[in-house]
Amino acid sequence: MGWGTKRRVDLIEDLNLLLNDFCVQWGFCNQLRAEHLLQPGKMLSAEEFAYAVLQAEGMNAEHEPEWRRRMRKKFVERYGASVSIESYVAPADLTGR
Repeated sequence: MGWGTKRRVDLIEDLNLLLNDFCVQWGFCNQLRAEHLLQPGKMLSAEEFAYAVLQAEGMNAEHEPEWRRRMRKKFVERYGASVSIESYVAPADLTGR
């Protein structure tokens, strides 16, 4: 199964799918969950997301520019530059729109 082939209506569930893809595709299998990253009323940027994943792996994000770039790219492809619980729009095929 490739990147982004599974999606969810709920952002928390959808972001957890992306984190699972990071585990399966790239070996970044840590305890980080969407619930740790998302707060009501706050945007999560692609950069913040990449830093959080790398830090959860025990890596210094400052020393991993290529991984940060790759993670940001996957986030942006899925959500844009940033996303929040309130701004998330589920893919149309999941909502019937």
